[in-house]
Amino acid sequence: MNRNFLLPLIAALGLSLGACQKQQTEAERNAAIERQVQQRLDAEHQAQEQQKLTQRQAELDAREQALADKENRPTATAAPVATAAATPARAIEDNDTETGSYATFYRKLDPYGDWMETSDYGYVFQPRQATQSRDWRPYTHGHWVYTDAGWTWISEEQFGWATYHYGRWTRLRSVGWVWVPGEQWAPAWVSWRKGGDYVGWAPLPPEAQFDRQTGIRNWADNYYGIGPEQYAFVRANDFGAKVSARVVVPTQQNVTIINQTTNITNITYNNSVIVDRGPSYDDFRTRSSQPIERFRLERTQDTNVERPVFRGEVVAVPTLDFRPAQRATRPTRVSRTIAQPVVERGWDGIRDAQAAQKARNKMEAEATPPPNAPPRKFVRPVQPAAVPPRPAVTNISTPFATAAPTAPPVIAAPPTPVATPAKPGRPNRPGTKPRPPVKDPATPVPATTPIANPAPSIEPTPPRPAENVFSPKAADRNRREAAKAAQEEKRKERQQAQARRQAEREQQMAERRANKERQPEVSPANPTPAATPAQPAPSATPPPTAETPAVSAPTPALSKKERAASQRRERREAKKGRRGQANSEGSPAPAADASPEARQP
Repeated sequence: MNRNFLLPLIAALGLSLGACQKQQTEAERNAAIERQVQQRLDAEHQAQEQQKLTQRQAELDAREQALADKENRPTATAAPVATAAATPARAIEDNDTETGSYATFYRKLDPYGDWMETSDYGYVFQPRQATQSRDWRPYTHGHWVYTDAGWTWISEEQFGWATYHYGRWTRLRSVGWVWVPGEQWAPAWVSWRKGGDYVGWAPLPPEAQFDRQTGIRNWADNYYGIGPEQYAFVRANDFGAKVSARVVVPTQQNVTIINQTTNITNITYNNSVIVDRGPSYDDFRTRSSQPIERFRLERTQDTNVERPVFRGEVVAVPTLDFRPAQRATRPTRVSRTIAQPVVERGWDGIRDAQAAQKARNKMEAEATPPPNAPPRKFVRPVQPAAVPPRPAVTNISTPFATAAPTAPPVIAAPPTPVATPAKPGRPNRPGTKPRPPVKDPATPVPATTPIANPAPSIEPTPPRPAENVFSPKAADRNRREAAKAAQEEKRKERQQAQARRQAEREQQMAERRANKERQPEVSPANPTPAATPAQPAPSATPPPTAETPAVSAPTPALSKKERAASQRRERREAKKGRRGQANSEGSPAPAADASPEARQP
């Protein structure tokens, strides 16, 4: 009986175990399916995020390109000729913007600080860190590495690819440190000092121009006036490590350290590369607590990479295939304008005047600049303007064709009498002879004057002054001068037109006066004076005819009042002449040799 009882029990246990195993297998299968679904969802989500990032990057690039195009776009009001002329200019601008020019600096550094305009240095860049902290200074956020081009500064700041390898730094009073763009690339533009347990460096000012033959050597701080406060000193065993506020010695000790160190600057030119030697690599490799590795420098032409890349024994740094822009450019956003910047050389904050003078004397005694040292005065690099600036492109559409060039001199024929036609609306009176053409004795025609008035000659447009590459004030001043020149041209044209009209009016008035004086007056009672034998022509003053024109002196130009008075006198004399001629019919004829005055009653 016990056996009969055990058999069902065993069967029940087996069935329960099988069910549990089957349930566990289904749970594992469901879990695996859930994991696969989750992985697929994660992959899809990641793909969507990547697509969004790509799309956002494309939108940012398109926006940057649109801003650059808007900045470099010529005026849209130009004529078709102006558009054709501006097309190659636009192509050059876009090409320069991408391949390397100051426009690249303006565009790439704008997100990391502010561009300002100064009267001495043009457009300068100030990082946002410099405005947030007064203690910030260049070449203090990164570390030094030694390459085949000498000591190279590896910056941790996103703008460092440009500001620590191109251009120079200067400190302006009430502004702080600013960067002045430059064209030449170098591992670092600094002045070096070394001595005892310290080594230090200071940014070179914009006045420190590099010459391939002279270079920049141990007379740098004395020649360019670099003061103790601009140096960043570290201990010899910390050189090569990451530079930070903890490592840099406080500036209050710089005057003392200056008197214990010597300038060892040695920036030279070798094999088309600027080399920054500075401190001895072998000396500091053994003294530094941080291993100083040696790398091979590789310069890349990709400005989208903003930081150096280390690949084994190679360090790749982004550079520009720099060539000057073909036209003047300016930053898209200029935060402020500094009319009179005051440069701080690093001597003003020293309280101990005696220690400062001792440090100055030591710098002067260390080295003497060579006779062929570059000038200490900063000179802005002038970019060649192969393409005309914007005002010139706009002026292409101006109708300069209306100003016809001066016609060549016309050699006129021998002088011929100018016939004066009868006045319109006054036909010859009935019964009188037709009026012969009368020469104008008051306005003789010179032999060198053509009969037809040529087109007025307009002076050629003076050349427009070229815009300054770095100063928009100078560009605006040039535009104003060009506008004034155009207004002066228009004023001269108006004066010439007024003078021509005045001359024509005077000529017409003279012709009218001469026509009135030569016009024979006929009495209505005797319409044919030629048939009356009682009035022989006096021999003393024969009337003028076409064959024997009367000759008189040229009439000078009269004012308006004088002309009106002369016309009134002429009308009165004409009335008197007509009344006298009417009364002379009943009076005896005067003697033949009498004068015209005697014949009048």
